[in-house]
Amino acid sequence: MNITESLNSFVEYILQFVHKIKGYIEDIIAFFEELRDKIEGLLEYIEGKIQSIEGFVGELKHHAEEEVAA
Repeated sequence: MNITESLNSFVEYILQFVHKIKGYIEDIIAFFEELRDKIEGLLEYIEGKIQSIEGFVGELKHHAEEEVAA
């Protein structure tokens, strides 16, 4: 094997390595994008529940105030 073949082989190895790394990075990015979407959905769900609880507490206060006034 001459020096040209060795360099070509080395360059091909490096290119394959970079391509694999690119694939791993794309997978990692996709994972974190999906995780972000799930976290955003969870936060929206929690926010809705908090608003529901706040509404319920407000109604209880209103009824308690009516009872005290009566």
